[in-house]
Amino acid sequence: MYGVCTLALALLAASALAIGDDESIMYGIQTDVLKPGTTEEYVRYAFPLNNTTLLSSFTVCIRTKIIQYREVVPIFSYAFSDRADNALMMFQSRAQLDYYINDQKVSSGLNLRLDDRLFVWHLYCMVITHPAYWIYVDGKLLKEDRLTTPSTDIPLNGTLYIGQEQDRYDGGTDPDQTLSGFAAQFNFWDYVLEERTIKNLAGCLENLRGNVLSSDFATFDQPGVTSEIVPLQSLCTEEPMFVVFPLRRQVTGARIFCGILDGMFFVPEDEKTNNRLHEESNMFTEVCDFKSYRRLLLAGTDEEQEGVWVNFNTGKRLEFTSWFDGEPNNGKNDNCVVLRNDLPQWGDINCEYSNCFSCGMSSKNYFFIRGLCKPDEHRIRFIMDGYVNDRPYFRGYYGMAIFNVGEGTWVFKDTMANLTLATMTMEQPEEYPLGRTVWDVLEPFCDFAVGDKLRLGLSPCTIEEFMCSDGSCVPRNVRCNLREDCVDGSDENDCGIVLFSGRYASHRPPPGRTYREVLYIQPHVHIVRFSKIDDINLAFYMEFEVHLTWTDRNLKFKNIKEEEDKNKLSTEEVDSIWTPEIEFLNVNDGLLKKLKSNVYARQTGEAEPPDFNDAMMETVYLPNNVALVSKTFYSASFSCNFYLFSYPFDTQMCSVLIELDSADTSVVNFINESVIYTGLMTLPKYDIQKITSNLSVNSDYAVLEVEFTLERRWSLLVLTIFIPTILLLGIGYVTLFIRLAEFEVRAVMTLTTLLVLYTLFNQVSSDLPDTAYIKMIDTWFFFCIFLIFAVNVLHVLVEHLPATENNIIKISPNSDNVRVSKLRKVTGPWTMRTMRVIAFPIVVFVFNLVFWLTILAVG
Repeated sequence: MYGVCTLALALLAASALAIGDDESIMYGIQTDVLKPGTTEEYVRYAFPLNNTTLLSSFTVCIRTKIIQYREVVPIFSYAFSDRADNALMMFQSRAQLDYYINDQKVSSGLNLRLDDRLFVWHLYCMVITHPAYWIYVDGKLLKEDRLTTPSTDIPLNGTLYIGQEQDRYDGGTDPDQTLSGFAAQFNFWDYVLEERTIKNLAGCLENLRGNVLSSDFATFDQPGVTSEIVPLQSLCTEEPMFVVFPLRRQVTGARIFCGILDGMFFVPEDEKTNNRLHEESNMFTEVCDFKSYRRLLLAGTDEEQEGVWVNFNTGKRLEFTSWFDGEPNNGKNDNCVVLRNDLPQWGDINCEYSNCFSCGMSSKNYFFIRGLCKPDEHRIRFIMDGYVNDRPYFRGYYGMAIFNVGEGTWVFKDTMANLTLATMTMEQPEEYPLGRTVWDVLEPFCDFAVGDKLRLGLSPCTIEEFMCSDGSCVPRNVRCNLREDCVDGSDENDCGIVLFSGRYASHRPPPGRTYREVLYIQPHVHIVRFSKIDDINLAFYMEFEVHLTWTDRNLKFKNIKEEEDKNKLSTEEVDSIWTPEIEFLNVNDGLLKKLKSNVYARQTGEAEPPDFNDAMMETVYLPNNVALVSKTFYSASFSCNFYLFSYPFDTQMCSVLIELDSADTSVVNFINESVIYTGLMTLPKYDIQKITSNLSVNSDYAVLEVEFTLERRWSLLVLTIFIPTILLLGIGYVTLFIRLAEFEVRAVMTLTTLLVLYTLFNQVSSDLPDTAYIKMIDTWFFFCIFLIFAVNVLHVLVEHLPATENNIIKISPNSDNVRVSKLRKVTGPWTMRTMRVIAFPIVVFVFNLVFWLTILAVG
């Protein structure tokens, strides 16, 4: 019965207002965005108090468009008594939708995500048939669930508010919980609408009014609220948005400027928009009207064909044209389109002229104001919307505004509190505060005091991008990559890596994982090459690099690249941080050169989530996710205790001793040592065998020992020492086969051989260090020399043995003379044959015995 009466009243109202089926009433609630929220503006409908109708199944729908956010944006609120403050309510908080049914916040924790842009119409529907309910947004089912509360029918004797929240029946409104925007098509049905019908309503395919209540027909209380009849389709389409800039630019400059605003160089595509653009530009006649008829450059050209208009942005031909009589003209000399100053019509001009222009915006275009202390990113969104003091201005989603007050001075204002927070003057009065700018604080807010300098960044750059100083955006990963990706090169400015804390002390080591733990440093030695192995001075020369890796818990880092070599700390940063100190314990004669030294930051973990309040938009890493690496390149000589007993078949063990001198092991210590060698494994005198590293402690200080094996290459030494000595031994032995009568020959040969052996022995000894112990090479030469000496003694001994003489007649074939000579012949057991066969092996045996006894004695 109630529905029938309401419908009858609705028909009377419709007759009075003459609203067609394809029209609806739109209410403008608190549309002055530069004023704080108020409870004095609302749309309210009061049901009769004596109405006894109860509803257990019903549908409520409403369409709203938010133009500014408050802490809470109520969509509608229905209350019927103090017992049920919010019998039905739906509200939006940022991008989350919440709702009450029977005074219970059913959506708590559901996190229903919404499109949170401004200037976008959305249709919200709540469908209930106890215990089931459905929530629709823009025709899509957002939530389907069942109520856990007992069935409580909704009485139709309460009050309905659009754009206000009731904390109690017909009251308790809050200025921070209001709608700033537009509302239309509130409809209340006493039955459940089908999903198909709700989709049609969302798409403006039909205009079904509520049989209980319809905002198109019912009479609402609307103090301070505007209302107008609008076409139904206007609630489902987004009207073109643009901002006129009283700046003179050429076409290229205008396109770049609009790009920085995340917009597009604008061109109207229909007559209505064209007329709006001309009307809006009338406020800039003093600046923009120039040389007869020209006012605004448009994003169009007729370069390809005279009069055929092409959109600069898309390259596509558009149907709508509004040429003035006689335009276009002058052929290809004038290829750019301009809006006239006297009529909303076009002409063409030379593209080299500078004129004012407009930028097309949409609900998707918004800026971020960075450098504040807002709790979430939604609160730092800004848009360009309208004009203040005849200049476009920026306003925030939540009541902040940046606008010009003349002479290039801009103010930053909290319109909700009606406070001017900061001010700034541009160097060029006609410019806009895009990018990073420095402001003077006038009122205390966030952590800023009066008189502080506040750095703000205003741009459309997301947290995945880096904001250049002029407000343009580049990918975040190009920040500090040694190439200028920003037009102004600002991405390569202030590229320091280290973020210091206020109490940082560079003279003492940072703590370990906790403030009482030892700081562990990972040493790594990279041996590049061995330049010389010096047997005489018992030393070796090499070039190597020492890497020391540690974590400094007192530092944070920024803009760390995956490639370690791109994270080089500056000299000033290295001088300002703590770095470990090392000493080489076995340096030879102080021959140590530090060729170069650098400190790098190594990424070991992920960066912190980007701080949307950071005006510099840096990528910050916590200490645990970055390791510092000191890389120092040395050229040095180190002593080595060569043990040459087995020379030339010896193997030497040498080492480099590196001591951590920064503090004892109770403060800093080595851990996880490593060593690599990338040079040649085969040196002129040695082969590099095994290279190892191990840790030890020396007087409570950590020591790293890098040990390697040098195996002497003996092939050349065998060729130059042993083969010649063996040949000399053979020569000495061969003298035993010379006739006894040739004593002078045998003596000269053995003595010469003995002298050559001695000379070779001296030469070999001069290439080795002096040692107190006997080496195997010494024993070998001693054996060879003594053996030749023994042969020489044998020759002398044989010469003095008793012998008989025989006469031998020698007749020369060319002479008549006959010569008689005497031949000595040894008699008894000491014949020449006996001496060669028996005496020499005995000598060899004796000296072999001496040789091995010497080895055993020395070994």
